[in-house]
This record gives sequence, C-alpha cells and structure tokens, in this order.
Amino acid sequence: MTLSDLIVEYLERFGVEYVFGIPGTPLGPLFDALARSERRGGPRSVLTRHESGAAFIADGYARESGRIGVCCATTGPGATNLITGVASAYAEQVPMLVITPQTRLPEFSFGCFQDSSRDGVDIMSMFDHCTRYNSLVSHPNQLERKLAAALTAALGTPRGPAHLSIPADIFPAEAAGPASYPGLPDLLSARQAAVDGAALERLVEEVRATVRNNGKIVLLVGRNGIGAGSEITRFAELAGATMVTTPRGKAAINSYHPLAAGVFGCAGHASARAALADDAVRLVLAVGTNLGEWSTSKWDPVVMNDRLIHIHDDRSCFARSPMARLHLEGAAGPVFTQLNDRLAAELKPAVTAPRDLDAVARTAYVPAGIQVLKPECCAPAAGNAPLKAPQVYLELIRRLPRETRYFIDNSNSVPWTIHYFFHPRPESYHLSVEFATMAWAVGAAVGGAFADCRAPSVCIAGDGCYLMSGQEITVAVEQGLPVIFVVLSDQGYGLIRHGHRALGKERVDFDIPPVDFAMMARATGAEAHTIRIAEDLERIDWQTLASHRGPTLLDVRIDPEERPPLAMA
Repeated sequence: MTLSDLIVEYLERFGVEYVFGIPGTPLGPLFDALARSERRGGPRSVLTRHESGAAFIADGYARESGRIGVCCATTGPGATNLITGVASAYAEQVPMLVITPQTRLPEFSFGCFQDSSRDGVDIMSMFDHCTRYNSLVSHPNQLERKLAAALTAALGTPRGPAHLSIPADIFPAEAAGPASYPGLPDLLSARQAAVDGAALERLVEEVRATVRNNGKIVLLVGRNGIGAGSEITRFAELAGATMVTTPRGKAAINSYHPLAAGVFGCAGHASARAALADDAVRLVLAVGTNLGEWSTSKWDPVVMNDRLIHIHDDRSCFARSPMARLHLEGAAGPVFTQLNDRLAAELKPAVTAPRDLDAVARTAYVPAGIQVLKPECCAPAAGNAPLKAPQVYLELIRRLPRETRYFIDNSNSVPWTIHYFFHPRPESYHLSVEFATMAWAVGAAVGGAFADCRAPSVCIAGDGCYLMSGQEITVAVEQGLPVIFVVLSDQGYGLIRHGHRALGKERVDFDIPPVDFAMMARATGAEAHTIRIAEDLERIDWQTLASHRGPTLLDVRIDPEERPPLAMA
C-alpha cells in the first residue's frame, strides 16, 4: 500500500466520489491509486480540460453534494492555474482539498524542471493566503497527519480549501499501514457548533422587549444562513419580522414568503431598503453575513448602526460591526433553533405562510412583497422584440423541473439574477460573488451535475464568461451529465460595458466579435439551440431537454442595450 493509496482511502472514508484535475508525471502514483480505487467502487479521477476548471468543478460538487471537493494539478503552471479557483472557494467558504506535487525532495534548489519549492517558483507562498491550511509534506511519515490536519481545517469553521504540496518521491512511498484515524469522518461530522449562551440570553430579552413595545424587527440574512432557512423563517413568523437577504443570502429564504422583502445590497430591491429604513424598526438581526460592501450597499448607515445584532460563527467578522448592540457567536441553525425554543411558548405566530409556496409562485412570478425596478422585464417573451435576461429566467424556471439547480456566472447574469431571479426552491440558486471569478459557473454547474444528476444543472453565463472556460462542456459530454449552458450573448463584456458607460470618461470598446455558440457546442458533441425571439423558445422540446443525459447549450441573444440593475433600486 502506497501513500497515494492511503490518501485515496481517506477520501473514500469521507464519501468523496471524484477527484478532478489534470495529471502530470509527478502525480502518476496518485492516478494509479485512483484507478485501483475505481475498480473497487471508490473515488475515481475525472480529467478536466483546464486546472482552473478542476477547481470550479470541485467547488460546484462540494456545494451540491455536501462533501468536500477534491482537485489536483501538477507542479509549476498546473498549480498556478488552480489558484484562481482555490481563491474563489476560499472567499466563499467552500470546503476543498487541493493536492499538488513538488519535485523530488533531494533535488530542491538545483534548478529542476518546474521547481515549485521555496527555492523555485514558490507555490507554497502563493497558496498561503487563499487556503485554511497549507503545508509541504517533507517526509513520508508526515503525510497522514498532515492529510488529517488538512481535512480538519477544510471542514472546520470557517470552511474553505486546504492545500497539500507533496514531493514526487513521497507519492509512491510505502505506507506504514492502513488509516491510523479511521474515525476522523465521524469525529468531524459530530462536532457541534457552539453558541454563546450569554449573548443568546441577551438576544432573547431584546426580542421580548421589542415585541412587547410593538417595535419592528428586520432580519438581514447572509450566505452563512443558507441551510438554516426554516429556523430563521420560523423566528420571523413568531416575531412578525421582515426577512431581507444579502445577494449571497438569497438562497436561504423563500422569496414568496409573505414576510420576504427581497435583497439588500448590490442590485437589491427598494422594498428591502424600505424595510430597514422604517423608523419603527428597533432591531436588525444580521445573520451569517460578513457585512462586506455588496451585503451592505457600501456600508449603508441604515444597516450599520446600534440597532444591529450581528450573528455569525466566525468571530473575525465581528471586526466589521463595532457599532453593533450585540455580537452573538454561533451558526445560524443552532442559534435560531434555541431562540425559537425559548420564544415559542410565549409568542403566537404573527404571520403564517401559505402551505404551498410553489402555488403562490405560479400565480405571479414577482413575489408580492418585493418591489422590482422594471416589472415589464419579467413579462413573458412575445413577438419579435429582443429578449431581456429576466424573461429568460422566467422561461427556465417555468419549463424546467423544480429540482433544477442554477449556477450564476460573474457577468451581467449576477445583477440580473439578484434582482429578477425568483424560485420557490431558494437553495437551487448558487452565486460566487465574494471574489467574483468569471467562468466559475461553467465548471461549477458541471460539478453540481456530478453531485446529483437527477435534474439538470444550469449554468447561466455571459458570452465573455463562457469564452473563458467553455471547454469544460466536453467533460459533461464525456460523462453524460445533464448540464444546460445558457449563454446570454450581448456580443460584449456587458457588465463592464454598462459600468463604464455610467462611470468612465472615455469611449472604450468592450465588444466581442459575433460567436456562434450553438455551433461550438455541437462541435463538442453537445446538443444546442439558438434563441433570438420568443418563438424560438416554443420550438424547444423542454421535457426532452430536461431529461437528456448530456449537456445542452442555449445560445440566447439578449438585448445589449438593456442596462442591468447595478445598484440598489
């Protein structure tokens, strides 16, 4: 049993199904171990087309599967190509194990090929600031302990990528025996998120006093509230609190709930800001948000004041809320479970949501409590008029299965979806805007399909984003994955174009020459359709498209002059 086999054994124990990456000679023993693993039903390797694509696919896989994503690349440029995807996962707190090799230990500092040690192109220093754990394995006896440390850090609080740099002569070395820490997966999964009990008591009293005096409460739910939506919503119903989300927190709360008022921050809704600005508001519970620029609409005083109670499981985020009335350390789920248990006996629900929010969504696309900038953009497409991005979203949501997942790339798609994308299954919506890496969704949607292929995984990207990483469609072709690539083509870097028109002083060309994306997709073996007007949408057999075991690309020509909602409405 080699140390490479030992690595794969740990991945198998953690339920990992795939390792995404591109090999080089130094990684050969690891790929040999994965081949042996695949024969016995364990993790297998998936060859991506670019190392950044490997990181993006691992990111999407981790988000949808709930497991750690694993990616690898060879030494030198392979490792540097991974860094953007790893940095994106770091900013978004996505758990990932990143494996890169080094040249042979005895050859450090002698100018060997693709030397990435501290004596060459220093990969370790590059990864140091975008990982939760970053270590060079300098002796075979270190590997298992450092692997355990990496997995512990990646799945800790906050989550994120962990990087191991392993010299080529350590991968094939003999392991001392089977896994020394077979209980590590159970140990990490059994960890309970601690809740600051004293701060929780203060919060209970603040809520009681506010309700007793007929004051209003607003919840500002951020990215770390995802997964705790039912507990947060139950509190809102008990306290009659309005629910507002940050752009990333949109996936935590059902927009069709009668207490939902939309998104506050970049591309947000006037209804959300109005809820926070109400003079009757006495408490603002900022839940699982880091209170960054996009989450606070450039640190708007309507949020950043002494009404604020900041709830987060990462203490470092409290450095951004020194004006708050209270800091409460704890994960959103446990905090609101305990808070609801304390309040349920004394508060009757002030608001009760309809049982079937899907039915509410079918009656009107734009939720009743949310004020959008241009409601006409959400009208069903008709005639020969140029399509608007929100009209495309409306058609996708109504025609594809409810379980479809949507990965939004960092282009025009982001502000359009923050403002105009509404789905009764909020967890289906994935953003990666903290680092805002273009082409992220192209790979992440493929990763989402690896995690669950029972329903389509949709990438919504601009033409500029897709051109950066569109080669990953061939992975979906090879693996027979139900991925739908929706390319919103405005023949330019649209988000940059509209932003420069608003702020720039010179006329700058941000155009992209016309590209037939449907033809490109067919050349890879994928299905494809070109959509210019509403009638083209009707020609598609959506049921067949949704059940197709392979990728489909929709080349959608949108109105390039329609300006996305870049700021708060």
